[in-house]
Amino acid sequence: MDKSFIRDRYAKIRLAHNMSARKLSLELGQSTEYINQIESGKNMPSVEGLLNFCNYFNISVGEFFEERFNYPVEYASILEELNKMDAMTVKHIYELLKIINR
Repeated sequence: MDKSFIRDRYAKIRLAHNMSARKLSLELGQSTEYINQIESGKNMPSVEGLLNFCNYFNISVGEFFEERFNYPVEYASILEELNKMDAMTVKHIYELLKIINR
């Protein structure tokens, strides 16, 4: 994992929410160029900045850095829905996913 992972992850998560870099910067209480500077690699977020970013999108720092999760926002939403289901329904969904991915 390197700096490009962080900047790419910022962009992927932001774009998953159809949000402009400028708007997100302002939502996070930063200058209008804050997110652009991170996504372009000119700056790296501070620990506090990363925590604020993750909190804003309701994902954990672990989910942010989990390389297996190509779509952390979507995964978090799917897990939230799965947690509302009983074990049998989750098993059926799992079986369906295996069929789809063949």
